[in-house]
Amino acid sequence: MSTLWVQHASSSAAVARRSVLAAFDAAGLPVEQALDAALIASELVGNAVRHATPLPSGQLAVSWSVDPDGYRISVTDGGVPGPARPEISARQAGSRDLAGRGLRIVAELSDDWGVAAEAGATTVWARTRTPA
Repeated sequence: MSTLWVQHASSSAAVARRSVLAAFDAAGLPVEQALDAALIASELVGNAVRHATPLPSGQLAVSWSVDPDGYRISVTDGGVPGPARPEISARQAGSRDLAGRGLRIVAELSDDWGVAAEAGATTVWARTRTPA
């Protein structure tokens, strides 16, 4: 598993996108799959920046792995401040909404995705199987 530490800033989505694209290209994935993986990574980072706090280091952790069966991408942040954890879901954005499509895109491009919450950290992950 590879991990990239990025700042809790909107510009980090582009950093994650370029890094995942380069790593997946180097791993020999077809261009279409590498582009999908890069988009998943940038959407997950964008959501973490918009909706969550950074980890105590002030950063987000973007992790990925590629194996013969497919790939997994995750972004770990510091979670949402406050006593109640909001539900993280892929909602349907309206035609006039300016935001709200990130997790819908992740859900469409991946075979499975989910959320793991721990004390002080939330990880949103996506897994895609490689076609046989």
